[in-house]
Amino acid sequence: MVVAAGAWHAAVVARDGRVCTWGWGRYGCLGHGNEECESVPKVVEALSKVKAVHVATGDYTTFVLSEDGDIYSFGCGESASLGHNTAAEGQGNRHANVLSPELVKSLKQVKEKVVQISLTNSIHWNAHTFALTESGKLYAFGAGDKGQLGVELMNNQTERVNPERVDIDLE
Repeated sequence: MVVAAGAWHAAVVARDGRVCTWGWGRYGCLGHGNEECESVPKVVEALSKVKAVHVATGDYTTFVLSEDGDIYSFGCGESASLGHNTAAEGQGNRHANVLSPELVKSLKQVKEKVVQISLTNSIHWNAHTFALTESGKLYAFGAGDKGQLGVELMNNQTERVNPERVDIDLE
């Protein structure tokens, strides 16, 4: 069981792997396919066939990790922080909001099981996300213009669209 609280919403993983969310549904951060508020916990039906083991929330964003290693995200897509862009840097609609859970295909490229997600986002559009793998590798994507990703940005970039490994020894 895991609980996570954002500024405006909360999410919990039940013992059986169900995901429930509640609070302000702005940008789709509750994963119910709309932006409605929920005052009591409600099962995220789009994840009914997924056994979740971890959940993480930002102000308007939610990530869910499944038992089989798949990662889903939904909510505010600012700064490419949801990880749904698999196109080349600067291509695609990386800022789109996601109202229902979507598989984060960009994290498949790390070819390792992700065991933890940590993220932040705010009304100041500086969202970024970290993914930690089973073997201790750390990946980052999203806004990085102040150095918050731990990776170098090139050619006036302000964000990393696809996950990039952070050069740090976690052993």
